[in-house]
Amino acid sequence: MIPFLCPVCGLPLALNQSVYQCEKRHSYDLSRFHYVNLIRSSKKIHGDNVEMVKARTRFLRSQAYQPLKAKLTELIQAENPSAVLDSGCGEGYYTELCETLENCECFGVDLSKEALKQAGRSCPSVRFAAASVFELPLPDHSLDLIWSCFAPLALRENARVLKDQGKLIVVGPGPRHLWDLKKVIYDTPYLNPQETLSSPDFELIDEQTLSYTIQLDTAQQIQDLFTMTPYYYKTSIQDKQKLEALSQLSTEVEFNLRTFQKKSA
Repeated sequence: MIPFLCPVCGLPLALNQSVYQCEKRHSYDLSRFHYVNLIRSSKKIHGDNVEMVKARTRFLRSQAYQPLKAKLTELIQAENPSAVLDSGCGEGYYTELCETLENCECFGVDLSKEALKQAGRSCPSVRFAAASVFELPLPDHSLDLIWSCFAPLALRENARVLKDQGKLIVVGPGPRHLWDLKKVIYDTPYLNPQETLSSPDFELIDEQTLSYTIQLDTAQQIQDLFTMTPYYYKTSIQDKQKLEALSQLSTEVEFNLRTFQKKSA
């Protein structure tokens, strides 16, 4: 079994009842929500707050992104992995695909303890940790596959924990993602820039685009979707009010799914 690592000394953590402990007796309680807090900072709030988590949970439970979840599940199942990580797993919507994997150790890591409360309820068979994706509490060369959906990407750290020729699947917005929503908000909407990911540790082996139209039938759904996006924090009050006046919205969504393979040492 792949262990979590102690954030203080780096030694493996063993779970005894509801406490993780290393040989040096550094201890971490397993919460009743099935995650362990391995964040060392004394800062009270890390990652998404409770309002953001609730908005994203409500929206994703509407199944608007189900086709994306199905495509991601298909890509991961094709690899037949034995150990996987949802990096920046949030409330666990995409982590739920772990239930379709046989004989596979599954992990989820996120900074937000509020999000992990939901993830732990949704995926009790997955081992979750509150930690940074840039300091994963997992051993070197331990995983077959990592996926990252709309989350910060830590290529060097992903390479550290992946086995040689392990896979990394990165999901992000395509150029026209939420195009019709942006047309409501902005006088001059713009295409999403496409980030070029380059790393000496990985090579791109596959790239797919998934696009379709979603129909939002309530003001709550529209606001929940908007709250999930970076636009929510960059948009003026005046432009936000344009969206608040709507009770229905049809918008294009477009996702880019890129698969990278770790190069052999």
